[in-house]
Amino acid sequence: MEYTRINEHIHRMVIPYKDIFTTVYTIEYDGGAILVDAATYESDITDYIAPMLDELKITKEKLKYIFVTHHHGDHAGGVSYLAERYPDAVILSRSPSLREKLPELNIRSWEDGESIAKHFDLIAIPGHSPDSSAIYDRRTKTLITGDSFQLYGIFGSQDWGSNIGLPAEHISAVDKVSKMDIDSIYTAHDFHPYGYAFIGKDAVRSALAACTEPLFNMAALIRKNPSATDAEIREMYNASAKIPPVREAVFARVREAIENGKM
Repeated sequence: MEYTRINEHIHRMVIPYKDIFTTVYTIEYDGGAILVDAATYESDITDYIAPMLDELKITKEKLKYIFVTHHHGDHAGGVSYLAERYPDAVILSRSPSLREKLPELNIRSWEDGESIAKHFDLIAIPGHSPDSSAIYDRRTKTLITGDSFQLYGIFGSQDWGSNIGLPAEHISAVDKVSKMDIDSIYTAHDFHPYGYAFIGKDAVRSALAACTEPLFNMAALIRKNPSATDAEIREMYNASAKIPPVREAVFARVREAIENGKM
């Protein structure tokens, strides 16, 4: 069980997941702490997250919030097990499906831009999923995004390239975030081509640009080949071994956005 210190307030732990990994973060502040994401399995809680919280002296009383970046298994799978250990922690999630699945838990929705615990803003970043979101620490100008920022995606055994189901909404969200005063961004996975950490305003700008470039590239292929099917466009795009391959459904969503005049 290992974790790394990001800055004076934030720690990061990598947890195995399939042939890649997932990540949780802790954020401490005067009088409390926030856990960002809940990993996948009960064993992730017992073998990784709980021991890290113990070593950091984040007690049941100190853990005030569990912030779930989105309702996917490798980020929200451990929520119920965490709730058993930390019953007083408020679970923050924009996902109606998570609240429906776990109605017995203390899960609270929130509004885009809402602030908690004096120092933190909650930011909606739809795209990867409707509920994808991030938490911004104003003290260090750090944004922790989970899977919200895909860039060109993940190299792995599956088609994990730029997995954006809401392309037009995502482009708008990236534009919104680009206007924020951010010094560093940390994600949940190694997203091509910059990894999981974008430190400094130049790196942040480059990473944000890499969030929308794949979508515009897909749209350009669709416009250039109007008679091609989504499967054929996918084959053209995925012909490059230098970028992670994208699922066919993503091209369908980009095509839909074009047809609706949103891209």
